[in-house]
Amino acid sequence: MKLRTVISLSLVSLIAVVLIQLGGMLYAFHAQMQEAEKSLNKCFWMSFTETVDNLVNNLPYPDNSIAIIAYAPNPKYKRMDGDERNKRTSQQAAQALQRVYGIKEIPLATIDSVLHNKLRKLDMDGTLTVERINVNTNEVLATTNPQVSNRNFAAVTSETAFTFKSRGEAVRAILSFPAKEMEKRLLLLSFITWLLLGTAVYALIVQMKSVFRQRHDLQKQQQDFYTLAEEMKHPVSRMKNLITTENWQEIEAQSNVLFERTNATLTHAKAEIRQRSTGRPISLKAISMVSLAGVFLLLAVWSGYLYYTTSQKIRYQAEEQLEEAFYREADLHRYPLFTKANPDFNWDSSPGEFLPYPRRMMDELYKVYLEKGYRYRIQLLTIRHLYNKFDEGFRMKMAYDIQDTISLHSRVPIPFSLQFADSVFRKQLLETGFPDRADIHWIRYPSRELILYTGSPAVDFGDITTRLFPLDKDSTSCIFAVVRSPQRTIMSATWYMQVPLLIAFLFVSLCVFFQLRMLRAQRRLEQFQKDFTYSMIHDMKSPLQSVMMGAHILAGGKLADKPEKLVRYRQVMGDECEHLLTLSNRVVMLTEIDRGELELHKEEVVLRPLLRDIAEKYQLKAAKTVHFDIDCEEGCSVYADAFCLREILSNLVDNAVKYSNEEVLIVLSGTKTEDGTIVRVHDNGIGIPLSEQHKIFNKFERIASGSRKTGASGFGLGLNYVLQVVSAHGGMVKVESVEGSYSEFTLQFPLR
Repeated sequence: MKLRTVISLSLVSLIAVVLIQLGGMLYAFHAQMQEAEKSLNKCFWMSFTETVDNLVNNLPYPDNSIAIIAYAPNPKYKRMDGDERNKRTSQQAAQALQRVYGIKEIPLATIDSVLHNKLRKLDMDGTLTVERINVNTNEVLATTNPQVSNRNFAAVTSETAFTFKSRGEAVRAILSFPAKEMEKRLLLLSFITWLLLGTAVYALIVQMKSVFRQRHDLQKQQQDFYTLAEEMKHPVSRMKNLITTENWQEIEAQSNVLFERTNATLTHAKAEIRQRSTGRPISLKAISMVSLAGVFLLLAVWSGYLYYTTSQKIRYQAEEQLEEAFYREADLHRYPLFTKANPDFNWDSSPGEFLPYPRRMMDELYKVYLEKGYRYRIQLLTIRHLYNKFDEGFRMKMAYDIQDTISLHSRVPIPFSLQFADSVFRKQLLETGFPDRADIHWIRYPSRELILYTGSPAVDFGDITTRLFPLDKDSTSCIFAVVRSPQRTIMSATWYMQVPLLIAFLFVSLCVFFQLRMLRAQRRLEQFQKDFTYSMIHDMKSPLQSVMMGAHILAGGKLADKPEKLVRYRQVMGDECEHLLTLSNRVVMLTEIDRGELELHKEEVVLRPLLRDIAEKYQLKAAKTVHFDIDCEEGCSVYADAFCLREILSNLVDNAVKYSNEEVLIVLSGTKTEDGTIVRVHDNGIGIPLSEQHKIFNKFERIASGSRKTGASGFGLGLNYVLQVVSAHGGMVKVESVEGSYSEFTLQFPLR
């Protein structure tokens, strides 16, 4: 794969991860804004009702005077929601205050102030405005803060509450969250995450570029070696022939030219190695590991933040359902028991006096009932010269009103029924799709002594508890709900952020994983290049240097009177030329195979004499003690190119000698089969590790496996040469080896 493709894929992957996380952020932002809108609506209606109720209480009439009657249709068998009824009551009261009692307008500043305090208790910090609008034209008639608009993407708008419905006038609240808060909770963490992602990708790309450049340099070095080895064939052959004619001056000149060319190639390779070793002042691995640790830490921070916000949401939902259960227990359980135990109790027996306006309204409603049979649910608003705070929801206020009435007027005690409340509570949870189990605990306050409970009495780690709901005015006993093990719900509720975070973490982990692989590949290539340079010195430069020095000594005539040394020098020079020719021939043949230009001259080659000849040759030239055992019938033959067959068998024997201990036993065998001929070379050498056996036939691979430790030299072309030549014959090569024991190479040649 090309470097440009790899970089493009890395960048596309990074952009995809960023977009996924951005999508999760937007989804989370949308979910948070929905929750903020619900909280704003609840606080807005409490603030609006509190403002209107206290305007009623400030009317210039005696206490307990009934000032306003709010009404709503009361169809048979249909129960009106308490919240809806109280919304109707407060809106009708606002209109009556302006139309009947001369209040010019409902004060926006008062609603703003009350609402601001309630929002602050919920940690909803933002810029607030309360507007009076015309719902027919959507015109803003007045506002407490003109700078706040519902067009802001980080703003939520409450429901509208009518102040004068016949004129289309209503009020609403707009809460705009500050940009700094959004940055602190979402954008800042996301920016840091993206920065770490980009850092990890940058480190990976830099590492990839380094490896690709190193591979390119190595390929260039190998190509230079190929070119040098090919061009060396004819000059070395000429030098070998000149040895017989004792033309030492020309041999010295020719070997000097080849030596200088080899030395130049070698110097260039060494310079590249030095440049690469000094070109990395910063550890890219450290950068990636820091990025991984940073993303993991951010993942923990994000998860903690999401867990906290979602648990708050679950607590809020449980509190809403517990409020409803508390209200229904008071309204549907205790109040019917109260009316049954106190049949003479009458709500209308209160000492309040109807003012003229509510009296007229009562007469009109009664007249409509008599004429048309319409039934209405009536709510009386009484003047009390005190300030009522509406810190509870409408349901809780009504529940406490019912509870106060029972406490003041009941002849017999009517206790709170935990079983009834629990039954309603569980039913409400099921209807709202709440997936977790929740219990109710009844305790004494402040000792928190458990009076009664449903489910389990213990509160385990990870459970979520709601706030305390007092059952009496002095708060000596309270109830609260316990949501059991909501972790699965929290995880499923925050999947839109958890999934992008997990993808980001996996992405960085993959970047680090691939970078570690790149680092290993880079170290392997560096060792490869060092070994390659070592092999150039040993297998090319040193032989040329030996030939050049031998020719120089012989040309000076210093050994003219020493025939034994003269013969030895000539033998060494001939062996070194033979070594260079073998290397050159292999390179030429491999090049021809790669280009598809190799021509094989196949014939029936009798195997036993060839094996015996190879064995005698290596017994004479080997520096070790080498024993051969030839197991081959006299008539066994191979249909192959005689030169190539000798070369590949010589290579395998040469390897067996190199990679063995001081005493070597080599078994050469040949067997004729129905399909062809099988030739085996078995040794008692150091063996080949199982993990390396599938790689030894690659070009230059022997050097990469750390062969310098064995003391053997070479470019690692031999086994690749064997594989390529046998494959060109249509045959196969197999290896079987046990490390520290033996190696056996099997060559299978087909019939004609």
